[in-house]
Amino acid sequence: EIFDYSHVPGHAVLHSGRHRHGARPTISGNRINLILWCRSSAFREIKKYQREFPNWCGECRRKKKERERVSIAATKEVM
Repeated sequence: EIFDYSHVPGHAVLHSGRHRHGARPTISGNRINLILWCRSSAFREIKKYQREFPNWCGECRRKKKERERVSIAATKEVM
């Protein structure tokens, strides 16, 4: 998954820590980065956080879409 983000001062991008990341070169001004990794498997697996903040990472969105797809397919089979 590739996520291209245009930096906005005071905003952050959060992800589950499983993804590689990088930064494009600065073409003007200055940039200071603070990178925090959420590497704890317990943090990633706690369902409470996944329900409250499902848009933190693409993996959570993919899993939700897959569950929805499977549910819809099962419903269509029953009909």
